[in-house]
Amino acid sequence: MKKEKLFNHNYIFLTLAGLIISFGYSMIAALISPYGVTLGAKLTVAGSLAGIYSIAALMIRPFGGFITDSFNKRSICILSTMLICIAILGYSFAPGIKTMFIVRILHGLAFGINGTANIAILYDYIPKERLAEGIGFYSLGQVVSQVCGPGLGIEIKDRFGYRFLFLLIAVLTVLAVVFLFLTDRKEAAEGSEKKKIRFTFDRLICTPCIVYALVGGLFSLQNGIINSFLLLLSEERSIAGISLFFSVNAAILFFIRMFVGKIVDRHNITVIVNVSLITSIVAMAAVGGGKYLWVFLAAAVLKAVGQGSGQISLQTACMKKVDAASVGIATSTFYIGADLGQGLGPIICGRISDQFGYEVMFYWVAVLIFLSMIGFNLYQRRKETISEKK
Repeated sequence: MKKEKLFNHNYIFLTLAGLIISFGYSMIAALISPYGVTLGAKLTVAGSLAGIYSIAALMIRPFGGFITDSFNKRSICILSTMLICIAILGYSFAPGIKTMFIVRILHGLAFGINGTANIAILYDYIPKERLAEGIGFYSLGQVVSQVCGPGLGIEIKDRFGYRFLFLLIAVLTVLAVVFLFLTDRKEAAEGSEKKKIRFTFDRLICTPCIVYALVGGLFSLQNGIINSFLLLLSEERSIAGISLFFSVNAAILFFIRMFVGKIVDRHNITVIVNVSLITSIVAMAAVGGGKYLWVFLAAAVLKAVGQGSGQISLQTACMKKVDAASVGIATSTFYIGADLGQGLGPIICGRISDQFGYEVMFYWVAVLIFLSMIGFNLYQRRKETISEKK
């Protein structure tokens, strides 16, 4: 039997559009607070300017899934991309900090919907037996943008200024809109009928995906605390060259994403997620107790293996739990877990580190992941028992 083509023109255009949006976010993420200061904001207000984006994206996630599944996915994706472009243009011409807050909220809302809509459309054009592989290749763009975007954005800003940077990203976002228009008008999910537009809880949150979303959120929690506290930890322990941690982690993550999808498509999710959680536990314990750079670099490898395999497995499983007409809700539910981990993780862990120090904080995260692994396996066993009874 001939293997269905993964890299069809719809998949390529959607992946390019996602890459542009992700790059645009990464190029300005580290510059929003400094830009707020140039507009006359105090540091606290400038920091809030950076955070309000994530809050807006988190708040819109459930509604993003509802909107995506209730209306035409392609149109929603194009519209949200246009709103992102308008928001970035707003950065260029914002007269003051109040306007910037409005623009940041618009950007966060549009981004929260766009990510869900893009993945939902992508689902229609990926061969179902290669779903994890397709999601894995798509997510490579996020890895590349996270690694290259911040430095590139700072370099352009230093050479040409903030306004040029924002206008450049706006132009690139227009290109993303063009790519979306080049996709087929007709959605590929032939066998599914659109559900009637009803505003109920199950149209906002996909309950069968909650466990997977919460477990997946732990990988984002690790990212949040590593980004927030690793440098402080290295300074406390006088460990030089800690920036290599991020380089090694990114390189291994990129490599893992290249082939892990094929493994996920062919093997049991329980085994893959357990391996990913175990490597994450060891990584967090190593960071908590590490005294030498090589220990941290080993932890970077383990963390990348865990995140690279675990997130793809759980996201794919969420999409497979529902029919084609509910992929948007499943996707947004999974992203809610990631948003919670990324947003609340540094806050909660910051309080722990204030009371007990960085070492205890990282050990606490390792224990939390271990407990989540127990919960995940109990959930999987219960699900298998129910299936056997049927």
